[in-house]
Amino acid sequence: MTEDHAGGCQCGAVRYHVSGPLPAAYACHCGECKKQSASAFSMSLPMPFDRLRVDGTPAVFQSTAFSGKAKYNYFCSVCGTRLWHSGSAPPDQITLKAGTLDNDQDIEPLGHLWVSKKQAGIFLDPDSEQYDTQPDDVATWRENLGKD
Repeated sequence: MTEDHAGGCQCGAVRYHVSGPLPAAYACHCGECKKQSASAFSMSLPMPFDRLRVDGTPAVFQSTAFSGKAKYNYFCSVCGTRLWHSGSAPPDQITLKAGTLDNDQDIEPLGHLWVSKKQAGIFLDPDSEQYDTQPDDVATWRENLGKD
């Protein structure tokens, strides 16, 4: 049996399916992630874009990441739901927004970035990996998260 995880935007104009098991999730507490999620942090699942089958056409806008590199932000052009980010357009590796999955109850962040910007009242698992800012090689960190 093939694992398939469905998700999409709030209005249903963009739907997706992730093939295979979900990767380990992480939470980012930086100011940009707080704004894009309209919450205390954003949870993401790093994966190759080719694991995603997308129905509908997401919109994209370019911003600048903390590293100074371009970041492409994919979202629904109808309802505005942020779906994933990528360092390239078209996307190669993405960070899928965990809250867009239809079933996200079992997703727990194994790591936390930018805890120096963490909102008061948010308590983190002391056993999780935590960085005041982020690792020097965040791509490798994402790839190895949860692999002990």
